[in-house]
Amino acid sequence: MHRMNLAWPLVVLGVATAAHGESDVTKLSTTAGTYVRLSDLFRSRPTVLFYEDKDTNQLNQPLKDTLYALGKARSLLDAASVVAIANVQGFDWFPARNFVVTAVKKTEVSIGVPVYLDWDGTMTKKPWSLNPKNATVMVLDPKGAVQFSYQGKLTEQKTAEVLALLEKLIEANQNERAQR
Repeated sequence: MHRMNLAWPLVVLGVATAAHGESDVTKLSTTAGTYVRLSDLFRSRPTVLFYEDKDTNQLNQPLKDTLYALGKARSLLDAASVVAIANVQGFDWFPARNFVVTAVKKTEVSIGVPVYLDWDGTMTKKPWSLNPKNATVMVLDPKGAVQFSYQGKLTEQKTAEVLALLEKLIEANQNERAQR
């Protein structure tokens, strides 16, 4: 079984710049050393974003496993995006940086999702202001607007809320694309 195990040092996150009313200049590193704009990671389809540090990366594993299982069972793995961002600001020094990149590359291969690296704590600063010591789960619509945001371990009720919202957003996005 393919598990979406977003393990250390994985931190997954996302936030819609449009929801903050600012242009997106937030840049994150790839494991190849290139940079991407955060807004480019979630355009045109619903997105689930996780933000976790090494101590909280397993808090919402049940949601990750369920997302993968449902996506695979319903042939919807490409209908939504998962954006993973590792908060690795404490490891931006030699040789720690090299160890982190190596570990994240292995994680990318095992989960099949790119992992973006936040070396300078960009996501903990305005406009994001996310807690670097807590897990955050967000759901964004295809335009990048935050529809759901929660810090900490999701309850069963919150997990069901995420899944229902994502299903609704996927259906609306598919209907909109079919009408074009």
